[in-house]
Amino acid sequence: MSEREKEINKIAQLYLNYLNGPLGKGVMAHLQEGESFTIRAHDELLRISKLQGKATVRILQENQPSKINHQTYSQKSNQS
Repeated sequence: MSEREKEINKIAQLYLNYLNGPLGKGVMAHLQEGESFTIRAHDELLRISKLQGKATVRILQENQPSKINHQTYSQKSNQS
């Protein structure tokens, strides 16, 4: 994994921890299931979505004007 990929993964995990933790409850409470919003942070475009009551973070990267690559991050379920 390249340094850039490690940095992007760290950014996604930070947003996941915040939004799915106690401080992010207010944000998530205002989203309907399946609803999303997009923000630009750390030179990346992030799409935050509410799926099954939890935040997922999708990092969008424009490598070419006609093509957008993406990676989606979500927290693992704590169910046993």
